[in-house]
Amino acid sequence: MASQRIKKLKRNLKNPVLIRNSQDLFYLTGHYLVDGGFLFISKNQVVLFGCFLEKIPGLKTDYLRNIGKYLGKQKELHIDDHLKLAELNFLKKVLKKKKLTPISSPVKDLRSVKDSEELKKMKKAYVVTAKVFSEIKSVLRKKQWREKDLARFIRLAGIKYGADDISFPTIVASGKNAAIPHHVPTDKIIKAGESIILDFGFKVDGYCSDFTRTVFLKTVPPKLREMYETTETAYKLAVAATKAGKTGKEIDKIARDLLALKKFDKYFIHSLGHGTGLAVHESPSLHEKSEDILENGMVFSIEPGVYIPKIGGVRIEDLVYLDKGKVKYFRKATTNLKDMII
Repeated sequence: MASQRIKKLKRNLKNPVLIRNSQDLFYLTGHYLVDGGFLFISKNQVVLFGCFLEKIPGLKTDYLRNIGKYLGKQKELHIDDHLKLAELNFLKKVLKKKKLTPISSPVKDLRSVKDSEELKKMKKAYVVTAKVFSEIKSVLRKKQWREKDLARFIRLAGIKYGADDISFPTIVASGKNAAIPHHVPTDKIIKAGESIILDFGFKVDGYCSDFTRTVFLKTVPPKLREMYETTETAYKLAVAATKAGKTGKEIDKIARDLLALKKFDKYFIHSLGHGTGLAVHESPSLHEKSEDILENGMVFSIEPGVYIPKIGGVRIEDLVYLDKGKVKYFRKATTNLKDMII
């Protein structure tokens, strides 16, 4: 599989490229490099530059200082934008007569469309996520929790159910803290009558899940109820409208226009969604200006939210993917408000 990905990348190359991004390296080779590395790809060569402490079967390995001999008469080298300044300066020294052109990831478009094996791995990650959410709802009823203690519980529960790691730092945001989309959990005690945003995900075999639900203890105040029901409607409309051939901005607009009917659009302060795979945030993007065209095999989030300072916030998020032009879920979970009241 990895060799086929390299062949596919080669077909689109105009100039040799040097890849530094660790997730791109894994995608192309099937190996995570503990000490990092650089993958040189041209029409007829593939070389791993590193420290020789790690090797990938079938790939030639060399020191980065020798890169010039692989360029030969080529006058230009494309370098991905993950190179550090010191690494770029080193290349300038050893390739004095070559043109170095920074580019965004040449693997980005390949990674945005998942094959069947990648989708299976992401489904495994989502199964773990669903089990953890079920357990969260059970334990929230039984005792008083601080945000950071619940975040720790979520991480450990994911490992218990087979995850390799978390996809990103778990978000537990309650009360006024829920008005901050990427709130860092604190010692705040979670209380009845406030919104509680739970945003978490897990990695399995390198691939991420990403999931958000907003729950409530015992009761839902009228304003938070209105925020939740409007967000849920925006979520459902966006999902229903999503299909192959649509652009990211078209789907974002559907959710944003619905929120505007209740004058909540100004409190929707992030994009509607993002691609997910080896990284929790990758291509495609679903935002107000996104021209990304949605294709079969793409995996991305749909996550409208409303965040009102001093009141709280609501967000609903699922990862979906496109198959035969239509939206599919890895595992469909309820968004019904009555199921979010604990």
